[in-house]
Amino acid sequence: MRPTISAIVIATFCTLIFGARMASAGFFIDLGDISSMTASQQSAFNSAKATWENLITDYQPNSGGLTGLTIKASIMAIDGAGGILGQAGPTSGITAANGFTYATVGIMEFDSADIANLESNGSFTSVILHEMAHVIGFGTLWTDNNVYVNNSGQFTGANALASYRTEFNQPTAAFVPVELGGGGGTRNGHWDESDGGGANTGRQTIDGKDMRFELMTGWLNSPAFISNTTVMSFQDIGYITAVPEPSSYVLLAVGLSGFWGSRRLRKQHPDGSLA
Repeated sequence: MRPTISAIVIATFCTLIFGARMASAGFFIDLGDISSMTASQQSAFNSAKATWENLITDYQPNSGGLTGLTIKASIMAIDGAGGILGQAGPTSGITAANGFTYATVGIMEFDSADIANLESNGSFTSVILHEMAHVIGFGTLWTDNNVYVNNSGQFTGANALASYRTEFNQPTAAFVPVELGGGGGTRNGHWDESDGGGANTGRQTIDGKDMRFELMTGWLNSPAFISNTTVMSFQDIGYITAVPEPSSYVLLAVGLSGFWGSRRLRKQHPDGSLA
């Protein structure tokens, strides 16, 4: 599979180069040198990094001593305002002795022409969080870790499914629904919601948050939140996680009005054709 580029935020560089394993333990995200960014931009990246490091605390046993993920984060000219906002994904990884496939290196690039809009409407941190989750493996390493069959719409990881049944009051669910609409960059890599993100799904948490507002759906709506189901899905692909209590979901204070709205997360091939 050749690398693909996201039109907004989905991480899709799925061709991994398998290499040497690192030593030590724990989970750490190395963003590289972001000193050329403004203070507010550095803060957004570090906030997203801290969020995922708090939620993903380690690798499951026999991971070969992995310590974390190196992400080269940068702001650069891509295609001008309003087109591709960012592109990201894992570029290197390993299959560990425990059988899980992990990303070890990835990239996150954001279009400099769009950053002012993302910052002014409060969506930049949310976009980074979404991208970073894809680099870690959400939606990009599901098939490698045998929790998803492409085009099935059924995420079958036991931990996420158990959380989904209770968190979203779906006690008889046999799988967590995965998005099959919205184009190649949206389907098969996000939780399912109404196409376009413009309507509630009817699947709500115990405190009334509809799946439409979950961070890892295919369309971003405000106020976004990270569900326990999302956190537990990382256990299904080889991580150890710290899950907040059901009454204290991780909320993102994000204003997604105006420019952002309910924007489709789609990917685009380097030749410009949509996947």
